[in-house]
Amino acid sequence: MAEPGRPLVGIAAPETSELAESVLESGGEPLEIPFPGAPLEWGVALCREWTADALEVNLRTLSPEALLFDAPSPAGLAAALAAAVRTGLPAVCAASPQRNTFAAALAGLGALPLREDPAACAVRLAGEGRPRAGDLIEDFALANALRAGAAVGCGPEAFVHLAALAREAEVGGFDRMVRAIVPGAPGIARPDSPWLKEHGLPGLLARLGDDLHDTLTVCGRIREFLPPDPPSPPQDPPQGRFAFVEARASGAEALCSLPGEAGEPAGECSVYLSEKSAARAVRWERVEPGSIVVVVGCGPRGAPGLRRLDALEEAMQEAGFRVPVLTDGLAPEGAGGVWISAFTPESAAEGVIGRLRQGDFLRIDLERRAIRTSADPEAFARRDYFGTSRARGHGYASRYARSALPALDGASFG
Repeated sequence: MAEPGRPLVGIAAPETSELAESVLESGGEPLEIPFPGAPLEWGVALCREWTADALEVNLRTLSPEALLFDAPSPAGLAAALAAAVRTGLPAVCAASPQRNTFAAALAGLGALPLREDPAACAVRLAGEGRPRAGDLIEDFALANALRAGAAVGCGPEAFVHLAALAREAEVGGFDRMVRAIVPGAPGIARPDSPWLKEHGLPGLLARLGDDLHDTLTVCGRIREFLPPDPPSPPQDPPQGRFAFVEARASGAEALCSLPGEAGEPAGECSVYLSEKSAARAVRWERVEPGSIVVVVGCGPRGAPGLRRLDALEEAMQEAGFRVPVLTDGLAPEGAGGVWISAFTPESAAEGVIGRLRQGDFLRIDLERRAIRTSADPEAFARRDYFGTSRARGHGYASRYARSALPALDGASFG
C-alpha cells in the first residue's frame, strides 16, 4: 500500500535498487515487480510473449499507477511495454541505447523521456494517469521508432518487436510501413560512439530532420525536447543497409542485412537443420568458401520462438571466416557480412526454405529484390520439407509453436 500522497510506481527491471531509490526521491512509492526469466533455449519472440504475460498478471494483481521498466534485452523492453498496453498503464522506459539499442526505438516511439529523469517522469504520470502506453503507439510514432532504431544500427529483432507492439495497440499497416521505411533508413551513430554519448537521443532524433513526426511522448510532443540545431553527423556512422527480397513464385520473403560494400550474394547452399550444427561446421572448417549457409528450423514455430543466431555469428568471427547466411531465424545485431533472415514462411510452416538442399545454387538479385535458385522447379516442388514444428504437448512453448505469427508480423501468438 502506497503512503498517502505518494503515487505507486511499479518497477520491472533485473536490478531495481537504483530505480526504486530514484522513485522515492521523486516523491513516489516504488513497487518492485519480479522480471520473469524464460528458458535459455527459447527464441526472442517466445521470451517476449512469456515475459509480457507474466508481467501482465503481476500488474493486474498489484495495481500500480504507472510502470517504470528496464531490461538488458530488446525482448524484455518490448515485453514490459506490451504488458503496460494490455493493462492500460502509463509506462516509462529507463534503458539507455549504450546498453540496449532498442531503447533508441522506444525513444522514437515516445516511451523514453528525452530530458526528464525516467523515475520522476513515472511518478508524475502515476499521478496524472496519462498518457497511457497504448496512447503512444500509433502509426507516426511507429515510423519514428523504425527510423530511430535503424539510426543506431538495430538489427531485424527490433523490427519484429515493433510489429508485435503495433499489434498489441491494434495499429494496422505496420507491415507496409516497415517495408517502406527500413530499406532507406540511414545509420547515424553507433551505440558506443562518443558522438551519441555527447549528444544523446535528442541529438540523434534531431538528425532525422523532417522525417521525424512530432508525436506524443511521455513528456509532451517529441520536437519540444530536440536541440534547435541538429548536431553535425558523426564521422563513423553504422555501415550497411537493409533490403526486402522475395521468392516470387512461392510468395516467400526475407530481410537482407548488407554491409555497405556488399555485392549480390550468390553460391551453393550448405544446409543445416539447426544453428548448433551450422556453427559446428564453421568451427570444423566444413563450409566451403563462396557457399551460402542455410539454417532452417529457427523461425517462430520451429525454434520455437524465433532464434537469433548469435552462436553462428560468434563461430564465424572466431574462425575469421565469412559467407552469406540464409535463415528463417534472425540475424544478430551488428553481425558482419550478409545475412538474409526472417525468411517467411519459415521451414516449420512448409516454407520453400525447407526445400533447399546441399549444392543448390542460390542468388539474391538485389536489383530486382528476388531470390533465385538453379533447382529444377518441378523437382523442387516434389521435395520434402526440412525443419518441423516443435509443437508437442500442451505447455506454453508448444501452444505458441502451433499458432505463432510470421516474424515480420511480430511473431506473436496467432
